[in-house]
Amino acid sequence: MAYATAENSVEMGNKSKRSVRLAFLVPFFLSAALFLSVVFSPVAGLPLVFTNLKYGRLACFLASVTNLALVFFLSGSVNAAMFFVSSVLLGLALSECLRYRLKLELTALISVGMMLSVSALLLFSYSLHYKINPIQKLDSFVGSVVDQVASNVEKYKESSAVSTQDLEKFLVDPEMTKKNILYELPSAFIIALFSITVGNILLLLKLNLVGIRDKLGLDVDFFKNWKATDYLVWPTLFSGFCLVIEVPILSDVALNLFKVMMAIYALQGLAILNFLFDQWGVKGFFRPLGYVVAIAILLPLMISMGFFDLWFGFREKMKLKK
Repeated sequence: MAYATAENSVEMGNKSKRSVRLAFLVPFFLSAALFLSVVFSPVAGLPLVFTNLKYGRLACFLASVTNLALVFFLSGSVNAAMFFVSSVLLGLALSECLRYRLKLELTALISVGMMLSVSALLLFSYSLHYKINPIQKLDSFVGSVVDQVASNVEKYKESSAVSTQDLEKFLVDPEMTKKNILYELPSAFIIALFSITVGNILLLLKLNLVGIRDKLGLDVDFFKNWKATDYLVWPTLFSGFCLVIEVPILSDVALNLFKVMMAIYALQGLAILNFLFDQWGVKGFFRPLGYVVAIAILLPLMISMGFFDLWFGFREKMKLKK
């Protein structure tokens, strides 16, 4: 009996060791798998963050190289460059900032800044290697896409039984559309990187990987009480003023800055909504549904709540009412 018990203990110990080894190997391919799945590509950097914080920098470096090689061989150099910026670089930046216990706002700023810098460097290297002007290339690409969409809409109008008045609103001046897309592309790119970064940070805190909340001294309710720094109101008002007076070039820069500021206040609006859902007891399926509805339909209202929270303090008033 004692011999059998000892044998079972040894077998359980071997299974435990095999599980640990498997857990160590998972990050060496999981990031690539998440990125190639497309649906989960925004969180492909999280396994690298976990590897850095759990097993150290060397393991994270090896996992990053392995995943990058997998993406390169399976989907090509363009996707590999995208994976490097949106997953590898983000994972390294987040993990190092969290290792030094920087503020989450500073962590997000550093991460987005690094991804922007490397993206610009890659674009510059690409233009030098192929001896092309990236601005002209982008202008040509955007123009072809807009023309194709306009052509498809025109064909649909001709073959559709729906009134042309219902489809007319989808057609705009193609040249004006190209111009607007090119002018607003910088802010769209920054907001995309900002959204990915914030999403990864929030998921990391929610899952509490490697006890990160305890290390940073944060609680589960950190996000619902979060608010942007008060000083952001000044660049927001300045950019809004520049949009009103319509100064050439300055107005284009102000438009991109204003959209980035609105993205930050939209995040604060989400934090307020998170607080309200807790106050109203919204749980289960209805909670994510509420977030989807708020983002898809009530986004202007959510941005306004985030911006005017500086003066009205919506959460404090809700606490007093309760």
